[in-house]
Amino acid sequence: MINMEYCITNGILTARVSSRGAELKSLACRGVEYVWPGGAEWGWSAPVCCPWCGALDKFERAGRVYGGSRHGFVREREHSLALEHSDALAFTLKVPEGDERWPWPFELRAEYSLCGASLTLTYTLTNTGAQPMPLQFGFHPGFLAPEGSLIRASKAVIPDGSDTLRLAPGVFDNDSIHLDHPECASFCLERSDGRSVTVDTDGYEHVLLWGAPGKTPFACIEPWTGYPGPGGPFEREGAVSLSPGSVFKRTLKISLT
Repeated sequence: MINMEYCITNGILTARVSSRGAELKSLACRGVEYVWPGGAEWGWSAPVCCPWCGALDKFERAGRVYGGSRHGFVREREHSLALEHSDALAFTLKVPEGDERWPWPFELRAEYSLCGASLTLTYTLTNTGAQPMPLQFGFHPGFLAPEGSLIRASKAVIPDGSDTLRLAPGVFDNDSIHLDHPECASFCLERSDGRSVTVDTDGYEHVLLWGAPGKTPFACIEPWTGYPGPGGPFEREGAVSLSPGSVFKRTLKISLT
């Protein structure tokens, strides 16, 4: 089956996840939705950036050309359901040797788990090839942001020297706000209706805040391990060289009030 959706709940939170990209499509707390459903301003809801973040210039390996797109291709691939419980899901994806989008084979497992008013998403990637593999990874969740909402950081890391980014019209007209190695454990989207979404970002080298230009109906809080830049996939900022058989693991925790 293609692009199936699966639902989990614990009585407080209800999450809906698509098999396409193992993408979170909905997260509601006691019936109130928090995740951007996709729309004209941005067609995604909460994809991952893997195996690279941002735009990657085309590169050649063993006579074949790769790259040339944004945020990798994992978000576009159909995943296989590996586990389904009332409050937990797991999906797997195998990228084989000779894949047309990437010259290094790997396997990944995406796990969703609900506990109280928090959702935890864990990604585990394994290099299944015989050569080191370059890897950048990032989460890209988008949340509904009613007019008058703001993003508050746990420390004063916003470029203006404060801990608060007000989501006024035009705040993202120049694209995302990149926070390089922020000493910040979390960011909280405080909605104008009194509700909030907190994203844990501790341990991530980069955090991007992004929304639509003009009056944005959503905002993304994006913890990334790497960042786009010049050079090939091994040379990009924050790229990990994952040796054969090695495992890479990252977690995203989202808490709602």
